[in-house]
Amino acid sequence: MFTNILCSVDFSEDSERALAAALALARAAHAHVTIVTVVDPLLSAGASAAGAHDTLNQQTQQELQTLLDRAAPGLPPDSLPAVSIRVGAPATEILAQADEANADVIVMGMRGIGGAQKLLLGSTSQHVLEKATVPVLIVPPAWRR
Repeated sequence: MFTNILCSVDFSEDSERALAAALALARAAHAHVTIVTVVDPLLSAGASAAGAHDTLNQQTQQELQTLLDRAAPGLPPDSLPAVSIRVGAPATEILAQADEANADVIVMGMRGIGGAQKLLLGSTSQHVLEKATVPVLIVPPAWRR
C-alpha cells in the first residue's frame, strides 16, 4: 500500500478534486501527504525583482490553506500535509518532488489551469504520467460523472 502520497495542485478545480482524493487515499492507507505547487519562473523572477518574493510565497501559502480547507474541511491538525512550493517547469518539478519525498504515488488532476477541454490530458499530467517511476493517479474532472 502507499505510505507517501504526493499531490500536485495548481489551484484549478481539477487539482482541488485531486487533493480531496489524495487525502481520502491517505486516510484509508494511513499515509503521509505532501502537496506540491509549482510557481512559474517568470512570476517568481518578477516578484523577486519587485521585492515581493516573500509576499508571493505568503500568498501561495494562503491559497494552499484555502484549497485545503475546501478539499478537507475539519482536517485534524495531526494529519495536515507537508507543503512544497517549487519554481520551474511543472512536470519536471513534480517529478523531482516525488523523488525527494520518496512518493509511492502521485495524485493530480486531469487538466490544470491551462488545460484545454479538447485534450484528453493536460500537458503536465501527460508528461508526469509518461516519466514517473511510481504510479500516477489522474483524477477526472467533475463533469465526467
